[in-house]
Amino acid sequence: MTEKSWLKGQLHMHTANSGDSDTPPAEALRWYEEHGFEFVVVTDHNFVTAAPPGGRMLVLPGVELTQNVEACEPPPEPGLQCLLHVNALIVAEERAGRVQYFPPARSSAREELFTRALRVNEDLGGVAMLNHPNFHYAADAALLTALANSGLRLFELANEAIDSNNAGDATHPSTEALWDAALGAGARLFATATDDAHHYYDAPLLARRFETAYTGDRGFVVVHARREAAAIRAALLAGEFYASNGLMLTAVRRDGEALEVEAAQPVTVEFVGAGGEVLRTVQGTRARMTLAETKGPYLRARVRDGAGKTAWTQPIWRE
Repeated sequence: MTEKSWLKGQLHMHTANSGDSDTPPAEALRWYEEHGFEFVVVTDHNFVTAAPPGGRMLVLPGVELTQNVEACEPPPEPGLQCLLHVNALIVAEERAGRVQYFPPARSSAREELFTRALRVNEDLGGVAMLNHPNFHYAADAALLTALANSGLRLFELANEAIDSNNAGDATHPSTEALWDAALGAGARLFATATDDAHHYYDAPLLARRFETAYTGDRGFVVVHARREAAAIRAALLAGEFYASNGLMLTAVRRDGEALEVEAAQPVTVEFVGAGGEVLRTVQGTRARMTLAETKGPYLRARVRDGAGKTAWTQPIWRE
């Protein structure tokens, strides 16, 4: 049996099977392999893309369960739409092709529509991840909490597409603040970073046309697992990974009592507790904090390097 290692992976990317990318699957995956990824989950809109032959990178099937509906409750703010997206990750390979069926919705409530996607994810045998909660402000902290209580385990903290609004604005909290609010309300929710890429070798051409390119290698996860689908799936569900928009760590250790982070170069580690409060700041290549040193229900770490890149560990909780 192979040993566990730290695997750089992508959980949200698109190909020509999505209808909004011109890049064939084999070409998009070749791009990711050239950029040092060890695994990629292909997540085309309402289409499970089969892994093309060839290549050394591990390619896993997934799908972005895309509900762009005319109406939802609460209704979108003026100028925005009801765009409710959930990724089903590492689905059954035999389900390749168009996703033909969503169960009937009992209402237009956002929670009901997202729950409908969670049911499709279960049918596909996947791991559900709620995508870009601040894109058209699809989900707030209360909704994330409710969905976590219904089995959701992953959400995109850092969808690095240019219009995901991760930072929020004057009237909307950041995705990180949403996470802390949900964690404070008792949600057991893990955070991911992703590309949501649609453009690859064609990105320079779009730039010359002054068109927006949704490019890759900007947000990813690093999973501590063996290089196989079942092990990666188990690590995602257990929170044995960190999210990053460019910073690579050498180790993250989580247990029921302590959280420890190591990096090859000096970094700034902020240990974060309830309400997003920074409990301790450590500069160096290694930092550790225990739950016994906190008063809140959880502890997580945010790590920054000198270039402004960030990595986020998953929380540990009091049992």
